[in-house]
Amino acid sequence: MSNIVINGHFKAQQATGVQRYAREIIKEFDKKGWGYRYAEPPQKLISDKLRQLWMQGGMPFQLSGDELLWSPTNIGPVFCRNQVLTLHDISDQLHAEWFDAQYAGWRSVVLPPLLKRVKGIITVSEYSKQTIIEQFPSTWDKIEVIYNGVRTDHFYLRPEKEINAVKRKYNLQKPYVITVGSRDPRKNINGLIAAWNQLPERIRNEMELVIAGGEASKFAFQMEEEVDDSVRFLGYVPYEELPALYSGAIVFAFPSHFEGFGLPVLEAMACRTPVVTSNTTSLKELAEGYALTVNPREPSEIASAIHKLLDSAAERKQLTEKAYHYAQEFQWSRTAEKTRQYLIQRGLE
Repeated sequence: MSNIVINGHFKAQQATGVQRYAREIIKEFDKKGWGYRYAEPPQKLISDKLRQLWMQGGMPFQLSGDELLWSPTNIGPVFCRNQVLTLHDISDQLHAEWFDAQYAGWRSVVLPPLLKRVKGIITVSEYSKQTIIEQFPSTWDKIEVIYNGVRTDHFYLRPEKEINAVKRKYNLQKPYVITVGSRDPRKNINGLIAAWNQLPERIRNEMELVIAGGEASKFAFQMEEEVDDSVRFLGYVPYEELPALYSGAIVFAFPSHFEGFGLPVLEAMACRTPVVTSNTTSLKELAEGYALTVNPREPSEIASAIHKLLDSAAERKQLTEKAYHYAQEFQWSRTAEKTRQYLIQRGLE
């Protein structure tokens, strides 16, 4: 088989969804002793744009003929054929209006030739596979679906002492509904706030809507809804604190417009927090039957589902138990094993 080289340009980036995916799989490679090396930009390149340019121009020269490059975070060097790309979704191709115009334009130039050249493509849901093939028909015979995992030794119901410590840090003095995600139009923060504003005043006086996630320059996000004092923006929350924030929430709400997978849904389930999420894109595939699913374009539906769970402890308990056991089925060890098998298979071809 070819020796595996991992495209490490993501290592200097803040750990959001796709970066966490890469790091979790690599942790499993390390546990199993599976060999690989990194190809990564020089440390002196501080700007992400410069690192991206180096990836396209410099990284191919770091690879020898018997090495297979795995690019785990949606992008790789166009001029490297002996490569497997993990393409989590193509939201930037289907909804360019959600993204910074320069970023969307660059992706539309780089992605088509990259997908033609690579030996293989991994994606994270059947929904993503379907949309990729529809947009890029030539990929049909080299695309593999491998679901993400959940680190259930990290995402679990935390003890009250730990939950209270995180609440104190973020000054969360009331019961709360939480969502997790960057300020990205597809995360539908505006729709969630519109739904929150439709809830009875009693609930908004007694509770808070907590939004955990930082701003991201590549997205074109604008706040459209009226935001009152019951809505709290925490900004970027460290990975280590997420389980306690999930555990302390009454409900996790994730009415995203578009997801390639939707990892926060499973993380909340693993922490025994009941979930409201969308009945569209991969979220329908992932969560239907284990969460209350709603039309993300209808704030009244989002509000109704949140209200239902807030008003019924029995409903929350029933949903939580079923979803908790379901989330245990998604393990990064299985994701890593399937990923390595696919890399070996493509490296031999």
